[in-house]
Amino acid sequence: MNTIIKLFEMNATTFETLGLGTLLPTSCTVSEELNGIYELELEHHYDASGKWQNIENNRILYASTPRGMQPFRIYKIEPTMDSITVYAQHVYFDLLDNYIDNITTDTATPAETLQALVNQMDYDMGFSFATNLGGTGSVSLERVNPITVLFGEEDGGSFLDSFGGELVRDGWNISILANAGEDRGFVISYGKNLVGLEVEEDISDVKTRIYGLGDDDVTTSGCIDSDHIGDYPYPKIYCYEDTDCTTASELETAIEALYEAGIDLPSINISVDFQLLSNTVEYEKYAILEEVFLGDTVTVRNEKMNFEKKAEVIAYEWDCLLEQYNSIELGDFVDDITTAITKGEMVTTSAEKAVTTATIVSSKISGKVTITTDSIYVTDNSNYANATKGFKIDVTDGIQRMENGVWTTVIDVE
Repeated sequence: MNTIIKLFEMNATTFETLGLGTLLPTSCTVSEELNGIYELELEHHYDASGKWQNIENNRILYASTPRGMQPFRIYKIEPTMDSITVYAQHVYFDLLDNYIDNITTDTATPAETLQALVNQMDYDMGFSFATNLGGTGSVSLERVNPITVLFGEEDGGSFLDSFGGELVRDGWNISILANAGEDRGFVISYGKNLVGLEVEEDISDVKTRIYGLGDDDVTTSGCIDSDHIGDYPYPKIYCYEDTDCTTASELETAIEALYEAGIDLPSINISVDFQLLSNTVEYEKYAILEEVFLGDTVTVRNEKMNFEKKAEVIAYEWDCLLEQYNSIELGDFVDDITTAITKGEMVTTSAEKAVTTATIVSSKISGKVTITTDSIYVTDNSNYANATKGFKIDVTDGIQRMENGVWTTVIDVE
């Protein structure tokens, strides 16, 4: 039996009743991207009972999603000779209509920053905000809407720039979490592209033979080859430069860290079309993907190339009537220390430098490693607050080094 779609007046905030009534759509889908769009598209014929006449802009559709029923506000209606097509956004996007003249926080926690956002909104919209992120950071923006405060613009200064995080939208309850999903232990093993399972492997940036160049013309004694060098028709040669490396040994350690981070493996994007996949004999092998959610992490295994990588569910399309996925998309996702700083926004050269710096400095300091919610400290004192020498990776301050008790920035958060 198809799930019902209910229609409510524009000011509705609870949805236990039938509201303005149920609809009889011929199709209804929801599309969502991680930290991005969250839209509903519905097609409704001109039914004899006149249900279609109640569909108006600003009214709310209450429909099924992978995480349960959710409210979507209608913003566009397109009629044709046979039916109307209705477009709606999750009510989270109501925040685009509010206004913040100025918000400035300094060394505030994520929770304090979200409360400042609520306090500075021009009018209350009934939204609540929650986060499990830690640390402190600064937000500084003016003459913007609340969503820009959360997810920013080109000039930076937003919540995302300071703390990172992934968005979970549940009615008027908005959460920004370290991870929107979880790793449920699912594994996708593949060796070729299939009908309904489109696997895109990009080897453009793969490196399998690396020469190192450090400070004062220090070099590696020769090239360092990847274990995957034989997976390609010829070596993919790269000269890695880092002036923080003062010995050949440090360069070699840094290059091995690059291989460990997957520089010798292709980037992966997987699109799963469940309707097409259901027609293949391999369907049962991939049916587990019907049980994942946005933000979940899946292990991707290529048996031919003998490697495994982690991929995150970054988008989906959901059939609200049948309550099943039409498609999902898994994007390449490397879970390492640079991800905690930038959530994938750091450019490749900076990411390489971060891996190298972390490897080298931690090997130089004989002391205490401390991991907090937003930082990794390697210091010469068991209490990092009393240290005189050390190294820190921080979601706000980036990569920092301490000499004589003074922190200096090695790499800014970009």
